[in-house]
Amino acid sequence: MKSLLAGVMLITATTLTGCVTFPTDESEQVDVIWDDTAALQGCEHKGTVIGSEGHFYDYWLHADKDMVWGTLNQMRIKAAEQGADTLYLYQPLGFLSSMTMFGNAYDCSVKNSVVAEKIQAETTQALTVSTSN
Repeated sequence: MKSLLAGVMLITATTLTGCVTFPTDESEQVDVIWDDTAALQGCEHKGTVIGSEGHFYDYWLHADKDMVWGTLNQMRIKAAEQGADTLYLYQPLGFLSSMTMFGNAYDCSVKNSVVAEKIQAETTQALTVSTSN
């Protein structure tokens, strides 16, 4: 009877536990920033994203760093689905049995292309000046 009970508990524990979220090819293209609001100037806000890993019944099976990593992966996936390439994180909420984070998703590709065009124009101008001398 004890072995049956132990078997049921083991099966219950393994079926209740989930894996942490792994990144996708798209989500790996999303940059994550914390305290650099200047980096968001010129970016288009795409929406708010929430990520959460861990539950009251399985948190003890996952290391904190794995729950943080999974939470960030969830958020990066959601940001990529919204067409964002940058994720700006707020301070995480402190829970004992899970990890939950909030952030805003931004598309900074427009800003980055403008910066690239400006650098290219400055380089072309510098080359024109140096070859005319």
